[in-house]
Amino acid sequence: MIFNENFEYDERFLEIMDEVLKNELKKEVNVGLVFVDKDEIAKLNYKYRKIKGPTDVLTFVYGDDDLYAEIFVCEEIVRENAEKFSNTFYDELLIVLIHAALHVAGYDHEYDKSEAELMFKKQDEYLKKYLE
Repeated sequence: MIFNENFEYDERFLEIMDEVLKNELKKEVNVGLVFVDKDEIAKLNYKYRKIKGPTDVLTFVYGDDDLYAEIFVCEEIVRENAEKFSNTFYDELLIVLIHAALHVAGYDHEYDKSEAELMFKKQDEYLKKYLE
């Protein structure tokens, strides 16, 4: 797993994402983890999804050996969602990162509604395993 130089969080997040990805993909992959502000995530959200406004996370899967995927996270939105859903920041960030890792592994809930139930079931299973 690779990440931007501004990553200041517990390395356990990276370990968990690696475990989820290895478990789901059955191989090691390089994934870029980038933290961006609200303006940047809003631009990306509009450019690639045609949705106005910021979101907590965006995942881009390329499938290349050098860079398999990139995950863009907006810490500000994660913090807002933590408060909104009565979670700690740690728990909310873990939810977002597991969710993104499942997208990297090929699960979808937006374009293929038939997979949504399976994706969220897997997400819940991982959260039960890693939330202490």
